[in-house]
Formats: sequence, structure tokens, C-alpha cells
Amino acid sequence: MLSRWQGLAFCIVCYRRTLGSIYGFTMKKMSKRIGVVLLAAVIGTSYAIMAGTISSQLYGVMIAWPIIIVILWILFEKFKLLRFTGFILVPPVLLLGFQFYWSLSHPGMVADNYKTFDRSHYVPGTRVKAKAYNQSDSDAYGWNVAEVLIGADGFRADPKGGRGNPQSCQYVLIGDSMIYGSGLVYADTLGPVLSEMGLQACVFGVTGNSPADYLSTLNFVADRIAPGAFVAFYLYAYNDFVGLNKYMTRRVHGYFQLLPTIAEWAARFDQWRRGTIIYAWFHAPRTRPVMKPWQYQVGGGKQIRFVYAQNPKDYGRPSAFNSAQRQSFRYFLDGVSQTAKGRDWQITMVIHPDHSEIYANLARGALVFEDLDPRRADGLEMCKAAKFNCDDISRFIYEKMISNGKNPYLSNDRHFSRFGTRVVAENFVALAKGGNVASNPQP
Repeated sequence: MLSRWQGLAFCIVCYRRTLGSIYGFTMKKMSKRIGVVLLAAVIGTSYAIMAGTISSQLYGVMIAWPIIIVILWILFEKFKLLRFTGFILVPPVLLLGFQFYWSLSHPGMVADNYKTFDRSHYVPGTRVKAKAYNQSDSDAYGWNVAEVLIGADGFRADPKGGRGNPQSCQYVLIGDSMIYGSGLVYADTLGPVLSEMGLQACVFGVTGNSPADYLSTLNFVADRIAPGAFVAFYLYAYNDFVGLNKYMTRRVHGYFQLLPTIAEWAARFDQWRRGTIIYAWFHAPRTRPVMKPWQYQVGGGKQIRFVYAQNPKDYGRPSAFNSAQRQSFRYFLDGVSQTAKGRDWQITMVIHPDHSEIYANLARGALVFEDLDPRRADGLEMCKAAKFNCDDISRFIYEKMISNGKNPYLSNDRHFSRFGTRVVAENFVALAKGGNVASNPQP
């Protein structure tokens, strides 16, 4: 028989072995669970990247990313689907593998795709050269635009000398691609043109932006804008009066700036995905309308020529503001007021028309511009109610077109032509001088 001490020793050994077995089993199970979580994270991230190359809005993908990981973890852990991992990986591996192969064999991207995540500005220092560009039609989009440079401040600059906006801003223009100068060489954009007219202006234009993004731009450059400066926001009737949903989702982008590391990586991914061939496939128009040439005679026998898909007379009258558009525009106006509080800026909201409304007036033989888009009047009314200086330059643009016999828009595109840019610049100078701003500040 075992003595008392031998029995105790035997119990201790059994206990240690049992404890070791439990510990080993627990660690093995825990390691397996950690492995499943890591696998779900890797595959979920792959699917999120794949979705990012397809989706137009990145914020939705960022929200879905952790949800995808959780769903995969449940499938692997609860439903024992680990054996199907290879099949699950097929779509992202094939799609992203093709993209990386294409990127290596087709380097280069469009400069307009280099926006920061909150869309307030472009990635500073971006320089992109065009492989092919318009060298034949001086009235069409992209004439002689061989290269685009984004300056150190994140906005367009001269590709030849690197000169861009002044560091301190006494005159400011904020807007979208119409203010950026899409389709024009840098020398024909608003900054250089205003400089010729005696004003050193800061031009903060970002393509594809809307009033929610203008707020992001304003907040980004606010410390550069001098006290008493003249600040003009350019509101494009065609697509700036957005609904509440778009406004709120764009504002979410701005909140990510509170988390700098996440915002930086999101901006880099957003920059990359917009230049992918996959993104281009999913977001390019499936069918392009057939463009037809049109020309109309104005004063002095001059001809206004352009190409357009339909008869310009057949203008589809837009609807007046709905409640969501009113709320969205009110948020924008309130946001500008909040940012400008205590800064003594002289702020003007400038509303300008789409080329379709100008062409409809021209095709109908109007000697005086007729308002066809009720959204401009709605925006003007709300702007005045918010106590801003407000200006609608539609009539001014139309009168200049008729009197000069020149098209204010590119012949094959809705953006301002060289002549149209000078018309906008001329109006800006008049507005700035009417605001009693100090003349010709130095950069």
C-alpha cells in the first residue's frame, strides 16, 4: 500500500498533469480562435479593398469593413466553413491580382484623382503628365494641357515655374472644377487671369466638389485668409444644390480628420483606387450620347459654335428646391457663418448657370437672358436670408456672350472656356472692388 506521503505526491502529480492538459487544450483552442480571427481579418480586408475599387463612395466601404470581418468570423467559427477559405479568396485575389498587373504595365493616373479623403484639397506636390492631349481644337476641352501640377498648398499651380497661390490670401475663390479650371492650361485659369487684372488671388478649386466640400476647403485654408479678405464661393446650379444625404456623407469625411492616422491611410487608399482600371470600368458611362454640331449667330454676325447631344431648345426645366436641398443648403450657409465668425471676412455667394441653360436661351433667340432654372432663384433667396452678399451672374455671362460673340464654355464640355474664365474674373474684380478690399496685395 502507498503511504500517506506517497499518496499525496501521486495526487499532486495527477493534478499537475490534469492542469497541464487543460492548459494545453485551452491554449490550443485559444490559438485556433485567434487564428480564425486573423484569417477573417485578412480575408475581410481583401474584400473591403475589392469593394473600394468598385464603390463610388469610400465611406460606405469603411463602415462595411469591420462588418465583413465579423460575418466571416461567424461563418468560420460557428458554421465551420474554414475548409472553403480557398474558394472565398478567389474573387479578391483574381480582381486585385489583375489590377496590380495592369498598374505595373500601365503607370500614371489622372491628377483630378489625387484628392485628400475629406476633399478639401489635392495631395501636395502631385505632378501628372498627359500621354495624349488635345493639340488641334483651341475651343475644346484640354487644349495644350500637357501637364498638371498641384502646388505645395494642395491646389493647382504652374507646371513650368511652380508658382501657385499666395501664402496669405486677401482675395479668395472657392469652388469646384469650374473654379479649378478643368480643360484649361494653368495660364488660362482664374489665378493667372486675375493677376493680369491686378489682383493676386487664392484660387481654391477642387473638381467634383459641392458646398459640403467647400466647407472642408474653407476650414483647411482659414488660417491663410487675412482679416477683412474678400471671399467668394461659386455655386454651380448644375450640381451644387445637393440633397441632405450627400451633404451628410460628405461631412462624415471631415470627421475622419480627427483621427489623423486613419484619415491619412484612407486618403492614400482613396487616391490609389480612383486611378485603378477597375474603378474606371465601373464608373465610366456605358453609352456616350452622339454629339451634334450647333451654331447660332449673334450680334455683328459672329457665330457661337458648340457640340451638344440634343437640340438646345429642348431644355428640361429642373424642379425647385425640395426640403432636403433646402436643409442641405442651409447647413452649408450656417457652416460658413460659423467658420467666418470673428474673422471679419467679406463673403459673397456667386451663383452661376449650367451651359445648357445658356444654350437654351441662345437657341430660342433670347436677347435678354430668361431664367429657366428655378434653383438659382431659390438659392439666391436663401443666401440673402442668411445675410450674405449674393450675386447671380447668369445674365452677366449671357450678355457678355452676345456682345462679344464668344462662347463662355468649352465647345465640347460644360466647363468655362478661356473667354468664360475672363468673364468670371471680370465679375470677381467688380465684386471685390465693391467690397472695398485693399487693392493688389503682394503674395
